[in-house]
Amino acid sequence: MIDENAFGVLFSHFAIEEEEYGLDREPFVARVRAFRRTVRTALGELPLGAGAAAMDLGHAVYVEIADGDQEESPLGWARKVRERLTEAGFETVCVITHGGRWVEEGEGSVSTEFVGDVGLVTVSHPSEPLRRALYADAASRLDDEDEATGWGPGLYLDVEAMEALGIRARNAPTILRFAGSDFVRAGS
Repeated sequence: MIDENAFGVLFSHFAIEEEEYGLDREPFVARVRAFRRTVRTALGELPLGAGAAAMDLGHAVYVEIADGDQEESPLGWARKVRERLTEAGFETVCVITHGGRWVEEGEGSVSTEFVGDVGLVTVSHPSEPLRRALYADAASRLDDEDEATGWGPGLYLDVEAMEALGIRARNAPTILRFAGSDFVRAGS
């Protein structure tokens, strides 16, 4: 395995829990399928770059690409995909991250094996961008006990991704800190 820098982009269906408990079965299933279809269509029609890998996490789709393999800014690309999700009626959390990841030389990291009776699917080796994207997704959610928590739906940019993209804030942005990672809101 080798260590390389990568960008990560997470598109998370923000209201999925409310929809699951607030809708009947068929409308909820239709919403889940529409979210997946919208993201998958965007992945096919708006490629981020050769070598991008995506994983469907059920409530979200995560895309990762080696730094330098992207065909356009991950921030601009994420805005285009997120716009499609908004047009399809989805409130989302979108997170752009950057950091080190471990990859196999010359082969993919996705595998399925059986450990006893357990089917074990490996979709990623250690990945900072993936961990940070999941941190921000978690931080976006409200705590039922404390309504002052939760960043809410929006577009979030990891400070390390800002640096990697050469983005400088015009003003001092409010830093949103969670689990040792810093983010800024880059759109509502």
